[in-house]
Amino acid sequence: MEYLILSFLLGSIPTGYLLVLISGKGDIRRFGSKNIGATNVLRHSGKSLGLITLLLDFSKGFIPIIYYIYFDTGIHLFAQTYTMMIGTAAILGHMYSPWLSLKGGKGVATTLGVILGILGPLGQIKIFLLVLLVWILIVFLTKYVALGSVFSLVFLVFYSYFFFNNYFMFFFLITLLIAYKHKDNYERIKNNKEHKITF
Repeated sequence: MEYLILSFLLGSIPTGYLLVLISGKGDIRRFGSKNIGATNVLRHSGKSLGLITLLLDFSKGFIPIIYYIYFDTGIHLFAQTYTMMIGTAAILGHMYSPWLSLKGGKGVATTLGVILGILGPLGQIKIFLLVLLVWILIVFLTKYVALGSVFSLVFLVFYSYFFFNNYFMFFFLITLLIAYKHKDNYERIKNNKEHKITF
């Protein structure tokens, strides 16, 4: 249980919000999409803070998974299930941070950290790279980061169904949650008010 609590608390650290606030650029929740994630930080506060936010949010999902898999010396009967629960706790912490009145980011970077941690940095890194490639392709074609994020995870769900079915339901449910968290983005895209990324 302690792993789940610590994972949730790590995930709940509002990195984008804190970085922008400490840098003296105000409350990121008052600008752009009002989201504390890396994309909004990049738009409002520049590439450096955006990249740092991305890496820290990614680490919030990656670190607890890696620690549990490689450094926990205990024997667990349902280790794979517990690993997914740890990842879920980190993602939910990021999405519903108790430090921001249960509001937070949309969970994409933290989810990617969880995915890479679960799949492993060696044998399955190709899957992570495929997901990243789909994200890049969708964003390049549409200029919408939100669509790239959701479609890349949808690709992962289909891929997991055929090649590592034991994680299919986990990725499916997380993707549904992230897709739901992007509902405001869909509305802005529909009304042609969503910010497009430039290359």
